[in-house]
Amino acid sequence: MAVREVLTEEYDELDQKLEKELPLSICGLVHFRLMRRKHLLTEKMVLVDSWPDFSVLVIVDRQRREIFPIAVCFCRGPEFASTLDTILHSAWGELSSPMFAVGSSCDVNDALVNQYKSETYCPFRQNHDKAVVYTLPADNSVHILMPDGFRETELSERHLDVLCKTWPYSKSNEFSSTERWLKYHIYNFPTVCIETADGCPVAWELQQEYGSVGMLHVEPEYRRKKLGSIVSRTLAKKLNKGGHLVLALVTENNDPSVKFHEKNGYVRLPFKISFLGCFFETKQ
Repeated sequence: MAVREVLTEEYDELDQKLEKELPLSICGLVHFRLMRRKHLLTEKMVLVDSWPDFSVLVIVDRQRREIFPIAVCFCRGPEFASTLDTILHSAWGELSSPMFAVGSSCDVNDALVNQYKSETYCPFRQNHDKAVVYTLPADNSVHILMPDGFRETELSERHLDVLCKTWPYSKSNEFSSTERWLKYHIYNFPTVCIETADGCPVAWELQQEYGSVGMLHVEPEYRRKKLGSIVSRTLAKKLNKGGHLVLALVTENNDPSVKFHEKNGYVRLPFKISFLGCFFETKQ
């Protein structure tokens, strides 16, 4: 199977084709539009199995970066798992680095892993905490008034210390530098922060590189003031204003987060995803 890179002049057609594949293509579509809007697609390879009709899409870094590479995927179904495997291998051949793949549904990832059940080594490490996929229609995002004594801002470099301390993955060895990873996000993607009148950050959320809103945090002493809902809806409004879909991936057994998103107007899509670590030993 030939792996084909989508050309810049084909991006409009790719956008239309991904939109026709909704809802299954939502991760690939949101990520593609985000990278294109931010002029970051020059740093990416947009790979498909064929063109103009494709069954698998992978968007991945063009060269190895100092932060953990993200591969955002669309796969039409488990029968194309081997095709997804081939494209991920091809992308790894350029990076020679582990990758973190997101976007393909759980049944696709199960088929991907099962291909290696008779092998001594499987290159895919699947996160078994499946994620529920949500989107927020623009009509469902209702404004909530900010309580007195708070103001809306955006995340900036001066917030890095508190972000690193509160983010649960800061101690993970998946990222060579949490601070560098966070800087990349707050400089390139939409964020919302709520501060007290004296400039103390108490609640925030950002859009992550793969398109999902996340890292929602409210400092414990400021909870039950609807600040989480205000942050979430304000960020969604920013995205909707630009004509972009709002995507959220929520671990299915995280009941408080599931209830929070549904209370705030998010609509559950009819499939789940799991995250894949890709650790290839040899090139194909």
